[in-house]
Amino acid sequence: MLLKYYQKLDDAINYLAASFCNEKKLIKSIIGDKKICYVDIGTNQGSYIDFLRSFYSFKKIYSFEPIPELSEKINENYSNFNIKTFKIALSNTNKKKIFYQYKISSQSSLYQQNNIFKSLKKLEKKIIVQTKKFDDIFNKKEIIDYCKIDVQGEEINLLKGMSKNLSKKRIKLIKIEITFISRYQNVSPNSYEILDYLRKKEYKLVSISKIKFKDNKILFLDAFFEPIK
Repeated sequence: MLLKYYQKLDDAINYLAASFCNEKKLIKSIIGDKKICYVDIGTNQGSYIDFLRSFYSFKKIYSFEPIPELSEKINENYSNFNIKTFKIALSNTNKKKIFYQYKISSQSSLYQQNNIFKSLKKLEKKIIVQTKKFDDIFNKKEIIDYCKIDVQGEEINLLKGMSKNLSKKRIKLIKIEITFISRYQNVSPNSYEILDYLRKKEYKLVSISKIKFKDNKILFLDAFFEPIK
């Protein structure tokens, strides 16, 4: 009787826990235990590098952060790692663009915010940044274990700029923000477009995390994709 009770309790706990993605377990189940080659696109303050370093060692880190002060800070804070930083924005073109740097730096983007969150709209300054294609930087058949993409509205253009690497399955795991309600001017919600594009590149959705809501509707979430084997 006691064994059956504990089995039911264990099943109940597992069922409740199944409502959430354990990001650490997910990443390790796909990449395994080893030193990883990690690409962080939209590094900001480096908080996700800190999260990963709590359970992974890095073979190489590539950091993309167009805000100069943050890029320099990342270089200083992670100088003990094999890190290469780029003060550029990734897209599907190679040219200079206006970049909107907001007071809350994580909201900074190649696009101006709309009025969905007025409290986040405080613009610090506009800067000119260079945009480049992912494929033009990663063009030497390097295998990337994990790539995190957080680029505030430029996601689909960035994916198009990594078309060659995606077609050749050189990225083992991708984490990308998918939006359902637009937060930036002239940027449509990207959920269906991202799912369709990655499906055509033979990447499948394996999990989601950090779902955010606005008026009880999904605003955005983080989605994880791996190559179809």
